[in-house]
Amino acid sequence: MLSLLERLLGDETADEQVDLESRQRDADEALHDAVEQARFDIEDCGVTGVAVVNQGPDGEPVVVPSARFSLGEDVEDPDMDLVWDLVAEAADTLKTPFEDVFVRHYDIQFTFDDRTSQHDFRASQNSLISGDGDELFEAKECRRVLLTDELVERYVADADFGVLELREAVETADDVDDEIAPVAWGECEDYSRTSNAAMVFAGTSAAAAASASAASCVDAGVAAGAGAAGGGAC
Repeated sequence: MLSLLERLLGDETADEQVDLESRQRDADEALHDAVEQARFDIEDCGVTGVAVVNQGPDGEPVVVPSARFSLGEDVEDPDMDLVWDLVAEAADTLKTPFEDVFVRHYDIQFTFDDRTSQHDFRASQNSLISGDGDELFEAKECRRVLLTDELVERYVADADFGVLELREAVETADDVDDEIAPVAWGECEDYSRTSNAAMVFAGTSAAAAASASAASCVDAGVAAGAGAAGGGAC
């Protein structure tokens, strides 16, 4: 029986998967470089995976690239100006690697707040999460911003459409549906736990541990699939 990934990618599954993994690696490296250069005060970041959610009209994969930022375990109320600066940084770095890919939307996630019962959580998850970079995946709270490809294109290409304009456009267009972009501040979704998406993880600094991304809400007792490596510090 064909896997979901094979069904979504079709006859070129191996080549398409390698291509998406390569794009994810490029995006991950670019994001780390940009965050380090800008000296953002955050704990960690990474491009954590690419969800293949459908096939396009010509059989091409429809994808959702995901980036994640850890704002810190002591942060209860995130600085939204910082959040949107990071959203803009993610838009900048994700656009080029996925330029010629059918992108449904970009998923930019933020983890924060204390890691309640972290010791118990680690004990139950030590086979799923490595010791490096797991700040991305062990947090009490996770929220996300969803950007359409059109908004990302405009932000990257239009010098008059900056961070403030991007934020205003997303907040204005956002409605009550957290599943449909644009979303200004919605609940995170773990694509590895859905029946209609397949995750592609490259061997990046953050990606392998991303299959445990459901652990972003520790209080809810959520845990996800296996991974082998954690994210590098920004």
